[in-house]
Amino acid sequence: MPPESLAKKRPWPLAGANCLLDTPAARMRLAATASMASTLVHEVNQPLAAAANYLSAGARRLRSLGEGHEEVLAMIDHAAQETLKAGEIIRRTRNFVVNGRISGMRENLRNIVERAILMLGERRDLVGIVTHVPLDLFIKADRIQIEQLVTNLLANACDALAGRDDGWIELEAHAENGEILLAVADNGPGLTKEALAHLFEPLFTTSDRGAGLGLAVAAAIADAHGGRLRAENPESGGARFEVALPEAD
Repeated sequence: MPPESLAKKRPWPLAGANCLLDTPAARMRLAATASMASTLVHEVNQPLAAAANYLSAGARRLRSLGEGHEEVLAMIDHAAQETLKAGEIIRRTRNFVVNGRISGMRENLRNIVERAILMLGERRDLVGIVTHVPLDLFIKADRIQIEQLVTNLLANACDALAGRDDGWIELEAHAENGEILLAVADNGPGLTKEALAHLFEPLFTTSDRGAGLGLAVAAAIADAHGGRLRAENPESGGARFEVALPEAD
């Protein structure tokens, strides 16, 4: 289990970058990503809409057969909701990548964190997850984008802990000087010097499966909200990410 709170042992400033590196190569890759994002929205939204229609039609057919299919209907309804959510995520991500726009509202951080944990699926059962996120913390944010950011940090932590029986992730948040600080720490192997130097660059990855866009987009999301994303290797071991976001009125 994690110590009482890693997040409160916060040296400042943290190591790492808080934005995408401003180099010609990075700008070219981001331009290519923006172009791909527009194409992706057009190509993927159509089959997603079709899938949602098929699921709805299947649910109607089952209901017409009478009682006894409630469990299957619940699963179909949930799948339809997730399909529609996927389409919304793609649309919002496309708008963000292309023009950097966000539509911020007053959101409860605890609810966002809980939804992000659920999005891990079966992986959340493979590690110990401890949260210290009070219910009275509110941020001004695009909920779906911040959920993506937190889910990305949690997924990276899960990847770092793969194969460990004693792996844990700790999330802690508190208010400080008009900001909400959310820390995600784990007891994995930590970040290499190369990773710390290039962590938020587009297309940089240390994983054979990764595309190198997750943390770059996460950092850009934080920046677009008027916040920042930083990373470090704490003295106690593992890796630690901290996102700072404006506190809602």
